[in-house]
Amino acid sequence: MYKTEKLGSTQMEIEGPSLEWIKNRLQREYGDMYQILNYKTTLKGGLFGFFQKEIVNANYVVEDSFNRYNSVPDPLKKMPYSGGADYSPYQRPQSYPQKTDYMPYMQREVPVKTGMADPNQNSFTAKRDEFLKQTLGNGNVTSMLQVAQLTKQIEKLGEKIDSVSQAQAASQGDENATIQKINDLLVQNEFTQNYIRKMDDKIRREFNLEDLEDFDRVQDSVIDWIGETISIAPKFNSKGKIAHVIVVVGPTGVGKTTTIARMAAKLRKVAQSKKLPAPAIKMITMDTWRVGAFEQLKHYGDAIEIDVDKAESADDLKSLFDSYKNSMDFVLIDTSGYSPNDYENIAKMRSMLDVKGMQPDIYLAVAASTKASDLEKIIRNYESFDFRSVIVTKCDETSAYGNVISILSEKNKQVSMITDGQQVLHSLKRASPVLFLRQLIGFQVNKDKVVKKFGSENEEE
Repeated sequence: MYKTEKLGSTQMEIEGPSLEWIKNRLQREYGDMYQILNYKTTLKGGLFGFFQKEIVNANYVVEDSFNRYNSVPDPLKKMPYSGGADYSPYQRPQSYPQKTDYMPYMQREVPVKTGMADPNQNSFTAKRDEFLKQTLGNGNVTSMLQVAQLTKQIEKLGEKIDSVSQAQAASQGDENATIQKINDLLVQNEFTQNYIRKMDDKIRREFNLEDLEDFDRVQDSVIDWIGETISIAPKFNSKGKIAHVIVVVGPTGVGKTTTIARMAAKLRKVAQSKKLPAPAIKMITMDTWRVGAFEQLKHYGDAIEIDVDKAESADDLKSLFDSYKNSMDFVLIDTSGYSPNDYENIAKMRSMLDVKGMQPDIYLAVAASTKASDLEKIIRNYESFDFRSVIVTKCDETSAYGNVISILSEKNKQVSMITDGQQVLHSLKRASPVLFLRQLIGFQVNKDKVVKKFGSENEEE
């Protein structure tokens, strides 16, 4: 019994159209005296990433010498020897051919790498191809890979183009006096940075560098765009046979109680101006926290001859609603004010308003001077009330409304009314884009133009 002694090896590399093709060629070349260490599949050739061919590269080793008495496999006996003679088990060739007539693909020596082939790479390639075949049916996997690679290259190219375009636009904007002036005016009006950035982007899209030289034209467009971001709630209509319930909610100190009184006075005034019978109105306060809340609302009620009741619980509110729903035209409800962070009491107030059959129109009252960040928090924390729209109060205490316009636009909320002035019973107005636009600081607002586009600012509710 003879043993084959492996004295050394030389690592070689071969390239071919498939792994099977490589195995067949190595079998013809070396018989069984080779071992494939690893292989990988790549794409080669083509035009712009299309029409590429799959190429397999494999690394293998062959024995450099062996014991002359070892048995030699049959295929090796038939391997041509340099010089043309048949191979003999007692005669070892001095070197192996590096390229043969039947092996057109490249074959060369590479440095010997220790260790076995990487099974993970081969497994990944096989699983990838199998997944693509299952996903794509009988489609050509190579073609799909080519398309995927080309798509990725196009996406990277698109990202580079976008990056360059944005950098150029930013550079142009920084150097443009018109854009800078518009941004300064928006900041002066206390618009949020997010709102200003969107307006800035729109200016860049709509105007080229030559058009930006006309400041008045750009200013008029920006005023129009601001007006378009102000969403006005539709006028409310009486709900028919049962009383129309209106509830005002909001944080402490925004003027909910005076707003309720103003709404009651407004309803009476509108009916009088239209020569209609005075509506039957009741006012209810649920504000049990603030000292003197009931007395304050009753004082306003006495001035306009409207009765005021108090509801300290959900049962009280239900009882009052049941007694008024068929005899009153309007029931106006004042609520307790809580900090925007007082989630527990806000939730309790919401549950108290859940009276069967009441179906109230709920309004959120916010002060015009509220910081944008606080305004965003108030709206978010009162979302559970599903409020109809926003009433902006105390407009006479500020000159900038950009904070309100920005947040209402970003939160997709409508505004219905504003309050201003110290005449408690006569200072509630229906909101309109024109009313806000005319208060813009530093902008030259063409009143006739904005009225034509957005309507009058003096519509009655």
